[in-house]
Amino acid sequence: MLFTTSWDDGTHFDKEIANLLESFECTGTFYCCPKKEGSVELLTEQEIRMLSRKHEIGAHTMTHPWLTRLEENEMKGEITESKAWVEAVTGKPCTMFCYPYGDYDENVLSVVEKAGYMGARTTDEVEFKIDDNYSIPTSWKVTPFPMRKRLSKLWHPLDPLGPLRTRFKRLRAMNTPLASMGSWLSATLFLFEYALATDQPWFHLWGHGSEVEKFEMWNDLEAFLKHVHSSRGVKCVVNSELISS
Repeated sequence: MLFTTSWDDGTHFDKEIANLLESFECTGTFYCCPKKEGSVELLTEQEIRMLSRKHEIGAHTMTHPWLTRLEENEMKGEITESKAWVEAVTGKPCTMFCYPYGDYDENVLSVVEKAGYMGARTTDEVEFKIDDNYSIPTSWKVTPFPMRKRLSKLWHPLDPLGPLRTRFKRLRAMNTPLASMGSWLSATLFLFEYALATDQPWFHLWGHGSEVEKFEMWNDLEAFLKHVHSSRGVKCVVNSELISS
Protein backbone atom coordinates (compact mmCIF):
# COMPACT_ATOMS: atom_id res chain seq x y z
CA MET A 1 0.00 0.00 0.00
CA LEU A 2 1.16 3.51 -0.77
CA PHE A 3 1.31 6.05 2.03
CA THR A 4 1.31 9.78 1.31
CA THR A 5 0.98 12.97 3.31
CA SER A 6 0.11 16.53 2.31
CA TRP A 7 0.33 19.81 4.18
CA ASP A 8 -1.46 23.03 3.32
CA ASP A 9 -0.60 26.73 3.31
CA GLY A 10 3.22 26.65 3.57
CA THR A 11 3.61 27.95 7.13
CA HIS A 12 6.96 27.89 8.90
CA PHE A 13 5.77 24.87 10.93
CA ASP A 14 6.15 22.85 7.74
CA LYS A 15 9.89 22.74 8.38
CA GLU A 16 9.19 20.78 11.55
CA ILE A 17 6.72 18.57 9.68
CA ALA A 18 9.38 17.82 7.06
CA ASN A 19 11.96 16.93 9.69
CA LEU A 20 9.50 14.58 11.38
CA LEU A 21 8.62 12.89 8.09
CA GLU A 22 12.28 12.45 7.20
CA SER A 23 13.03 10.86 10.56
CA PHE A 24 10.68 8.03 9.52
CA GLU A 25 11.90 7.92 5.90
CA CYS A 26 8.73 9.56 4.60
CA THR A 27 8.12 12.35 2.15
CA GLY A 28 5.32 14.87 1.86
CA THR A 29 3.64 17.21 -0.58
CA PHE A 30 3.57 20.78 0.70
CA TYR A 31 0.98 23.05 -0.90
CA CYS A 32 2.35 26.59 -0.63
CA CYS A 33 1.12 30.05 -1.50
CA PRO A 34 3.08 33.31 -1.37
CA LYS A 35 0.44 35.27 0.54
CA LYS A 36 -2.28 34.32 2.98
CA GLU A 37 -4.36 36.29 5.46
CA GLY A 38 -3.59 35.64 9.09
CA SER A 39 -0.79 35.98 11.59
CA VAL A 40 1.03 32.68 10.96
CA GLU A 41 4.45 33.15 9.41
CA LEU A 42 4.82 31.62 5.95
CA LEU A 43 7.86 29.84 4.56
CA THR A 44 10.29 32.06 2.69
CA GLU A 45 11.07 31.27 -0.93
CA GLN A 46 14.50 30.05 0.13
CA GLU A 47 12.92 27.69 2.68
CA ILE A 48 10.49 26.38 0.06
CA ARG A 49 13.40 25.78 -2.30
CA MET A 50 15.23 23.82 0.41
CA LEU A 51 12.06 21.85 1.19
CA SER A 52 11.74 20.89 -2.47
CA ARG A 53 15.05 19.02 -2.37
CA LYS A 54 13.41 16.10 -0.54
CA HIS A 55 9.68 16.79 -0.83
CA GLU A 56 7.10 17.77 -3.42
CA ILE A 57 5.86 21.37 -3.63
CA GLY A 58 2.36 21.90 -4.93
CA ALA A 59 0.45 25.08 -5.76
CA HIS A 60 -2.23 26.47 -3.43
CA THR A 61 -3.15 29.68 -5.30
CA MET A 62 -1.54 33.07 -4.79
CA THR A 63 -3.69 34.48 -1.97
CA HIS A 64 -5.69 31.48 -0.66
CA PRO A 65 -9.18 32.64 -1.72
CA TRP A 66 -12.48 30.80 -2.05
CA LEU A 67 -12.10 30.10 -5.76
CA THR A 68 -15.81 29.68 -6.55
CA ARG A 69 -16.49 33.20 -5.23
CA LEU A 70 -14.07 34.92 -7.61
CA GLU A 71 -14.67 36.46 -11.01
CA GLU A 72 -13.57 34.17 -13.84
CA ASN A 73 -10.36 36.05 -14.64
CA GLU A 74 -9.36 36.29 -10.97
CA MET A 75 -9.94 32.59 -10.47
CA LYS A 76 -7.87 31.68 -13.52
CA GLY A 77 -5.07 34.00 -12.39
CA GLU A 78 -4.92 32.43 -8.92
CA ILE A 79 -4.57 28.98 -10.44
CA THR A 80 -2.16 29.64 -13.30
CA GLU A 81 0.03 32.21 -11.54
CA SER A 82 0.55 29.94 -8.53
CA LYS A 83 1.88 27.20 -10.80
CA ALA A 84 4.34 29.62 -12.37
CA TRP A 85 5.35 30.91 -8.93
CA VAL A 86 6.11 27.46 -7.54
CA GLU A 87 8.14 26.56 -10.62
CA ALA A 88 10.11 29.80 -10.41
CA VAL A 89 10.87 29.23 -6.73
CA THR A 90 11.79 25.54 -6.93
CA GLY A 91 13.15 25.31 -10.46
CA LYS A 92 11.02 22.18 -10.89
CA PRO A 93 7.71 21.42 -12.65
CA CYS A 94 4.67 21.98 -10.45
CA THR A 95 2.23 19.18 -11.20
CA MET A 96 -0.10 19.23 -8.17
CA PHE A 97 -2.71 21.72 -6.99
CA CYS A 98 -4.78 21.95 -3.81
CA TYR A 99 -8.10 23.82 -3.57
CA PRO A 100 -8.07 26.33 -0.68
CA TYR A 101 -10.79 25.41 1.85
CA GLY A 102 -11.61 22.43 -0.40
CA ASP A 103 -13.66 24.90 -2.45
CA TYR A 104 -14.14 24.02 -6.12
CA ASP A 105 -16.75 23.31 -8.76
CA GLU A 106 -16.67 21.90 -12.29
CA ASN A 107 -15.53 25.22 -13.72
CA VAL A 108 -12.63 25.53 -11.29
CA LEU A 109 -11.69 21.90 -11.88
CA SER A 110 -11.61 22.50 -15.62
CA VAL A 111 -9.31 25.51 -15.25
CA VAL A 112 -6.92 23.50 -13.06
CA GLU A 113 -6.75 20.76 -15.68
CA LYS A 114 -6.21 23.22 -18.55
CA ALA A 115 -3.48 25.00 -16.55
CA GLY A 116 -1.34 21.88 -16.91
CA TYR A 117 -1.54 20.30 -13.49
CA MET A 118 -1.42 16.51 -13.26
CA GLY A 119 -3.97 16.44 -10.45
CA ALA A 120 -5.60 18.36 -7.61
CA ARG A 121 -6.31 17.48 -4.00
CA THR A 122 -9.55 18.16 -2.15
CA THR A 123 -10.40 18.07 1.56
CA ASP A 124 -12.75 15.07 1.23
CA GLU A 125 -11.90 12.44 3.85
CA VAL A 126 -12.14 8.76 4.76
CA GLU A 127 -11.33 7.64 1.22
CA PHE A 128 -8.60 5.36 -0.11
CA LYS A 129 -8.72 5.61 -3.89
CA ILE A 130 -8.97 8.09 -6.75
CA ASP A 131 -11.91 8.34 -9.12
CA ASP A 132 -10.88 11.66 -10.68
CA ASN A 133 -7.32 13.02 -10.76
CA TYR A 134 -8.65 16.56 -10.27
CA SER A 135 -10.71 15.79 -7.18
CA ILE A 136 -8.34 13.59 -5.19
CA PRO A 137 -9.72 12.81 -1.72
CA THR A 138 -7.83 12.08 1.48
CA SER A 139 -8.03 9.38 4.12
CA TRP A 140 -7.74 11.34 7.36
CA LYS A 141 -6.80 14.77 8.72
CA VAL A 142 -4.51 15.70 11.58
CA THR A 143 -7.09 17.58 13.63
CA PRO A 144 -8.66 17.27 17.10
CA PHE A 145 -10.90 14.22 17.39
CA PRO A 146 -13.50 13.26 18.59
CA MET A 147 -14.03 16.61 20.35
CA ARG A 148 -13.03 20.12 19.46
CA LYS A 149 -10.05 21.29 21.49
CA ARG A 150 -11.06 24.93 21.22
CA LEU A 151 -14.56 26.37 21.05
CA SER A 152 -13.47 29.37 19.03
CA LYS A 153 -16.74 30.11 17.20
CA LEU A 154 -20.10 31.08 18.65
CA TRP A 155 -21.79 27.85 17.61
CA HIS A 156 -19.00 25.50 18.75
CA PRO A 157 -20.37 25.03 22.31
CA LEU A 158 -23.53 23.65 20.69
CA ASP A 159 -21.51 21.13 18.68
CA PRO A 160 -18.46 20.06 20.74
CA LEU A 161 -18.39 16.65 19.03
CA GLY A 162 -18.39 18.16 15.54
CA PRO A 163 -15.23 16.32 14.41
CA LEU A 164 -16.88 12.99 15.24
CA ARG A 165 -20.35 13.96 14.03
CA THR A 166 -19.18 14.83 10.51
CA ARG A 167 -17.26 11.56 10.13
CA PHE A 168 -19.38 9.13 12.15
CA LYS A 169 -21.49 7.70 9.33
CA ARG A 170 -18.47 6.87 7.19
CA LEU A 171 -16.56 5.42 10.13
CA ARG A 172 -19.45 3.17 11.12
CA ALA A 173 -19.76 1.99 7.52
CA MET A 174 -16.29 0.51 7.98
CA ASN A 175 -17.29 -1.07 11.29
CA THR A 176 -14.99 1.18 13.26
CA PRO A 177 -15.23 0.12 16.94
CA LEU A 178 -16.49 2.82 19.26
CA ALA A 179 -13.33 2.34 21.31
CA SER A 180 -11.29 3.44 18.29
CA MET A 181 -13.23 6.69 18.11
CA GLY A 182 -11.99 7.85 21.50
CA SER A 183 -8.96 9.74 20.23
CA TRP A 184 -7.33 10.97 17.05
CA LEU A 185 -4.49 8.46 17.30
CA SER A 186 -6.71 5.42 17.91
CA ALA A 187 -9.00 6.37 15.02
CA THR A 188 -6.08 6.97 12.68
CA LEU A 189 -4.42 3.69 13.57
CA PHE A 190 -7.68 1.81 12.98
CA LEU A 191 -8.20 3.43 9.57
CA PHE A 192 -4.62 2.75 8.52
CA GLU A 193 -4.90 -0.91 9.52
CA TYR A 194 -8.29 -1.12 7.81
CA ALA A 195 -6.72 0.15 4.60
CA LEU A 196 -3.92 -2.42 4.86
CA ALA A 197 -6.25 -5.32 5.69
CA THR A 198 -8.63 -4.54 2.82
CA ASP A 199 -5.86 -4.03 0.23
CA GLN A 200 -6.64 -0.38 -0.40
CA PRO A 201 -4.29 1.28 -2.94
CA TRP A 202 -3.26 4.08 -0.59
CA PHE A 203 -3.65 5.95 2.67
CA HIS A 204 -3.47 9.75 2.52
CA LEU A 205 -2.87 11.77 5.69
CA TRP A 206 -3.19 15.56 5.48
CA GLY A 207 -3.25 18.63 7.65
CA HIS A 208 -1.82 22.02 8.45
CA GLY A 209 1.47 22.43 10.27
CA SER A 210 0.00 25.42 12.07
CA GLU A 211 -2.85 23.28 13.45
CA VAL A 212 -0.49 20.51 14.57
CA GLU A 213 1.22 23.20 16.63
CA LYS A 214 -1.97 24.96 17.74
CA PHE A 215 -3.64 21.80 18.98
CA GLU A 216 -0.44 20.22 20.33
CA MET A 217 -0.63 17.14 18.11
CA TRP A 218 3.08 16.57 17.51
CA ASN A 219 3.30 13.52 19.76
CA ASP A 220 0.26 11.89 18.15
CA LEU A 221 1.61 12.56 14.67
CA GLU A 222 5.01 11.14 15.60
CA ALA A 223 3.43 8.02 17.11
CA PHE A 224 1.39 7.41 13.96
CA LEU A 225 4.35 7.92 11.61
CA LYS A 226 6.38 5.52 13.75
CA HIS A 227 3.63 2.91 13.29
CA VAL A 228 3.58 3.46 9.53
CA HIS A 229 7.35 3.15 9.36
CA SER A 230 7.24 -0.20 11.16
CA SER A 231 4.44 -1.61 8.99
CA ARG A 232 5.23 -4.12 6.26
CA GLY A 233 4.10 -3.64 2.69
CA VAL A 234 3.91 0.16 2.91
CA LYS A 235 5.72 2.52 0.52
CA CYS A 236 5.89 6.25 1.23
CA VAL A 237 5.30 8.48 -1.81
CA VAL A 238 4.39 12.08 -2.67
CA ASN A 239 0.90 12.99 -3.88
CA SER A 240 1.69 12.93 -7.60
CA GLU A 241 2.81 9.31 -7.31
CA LEU A 242 -0.73 8.31 -6.37
CA ILE A 243 -1.66 9.25 -9.91
CA SER A 244 1.35 7.78 -11.69
CA SER A 245 0.95 4.51 -9.83
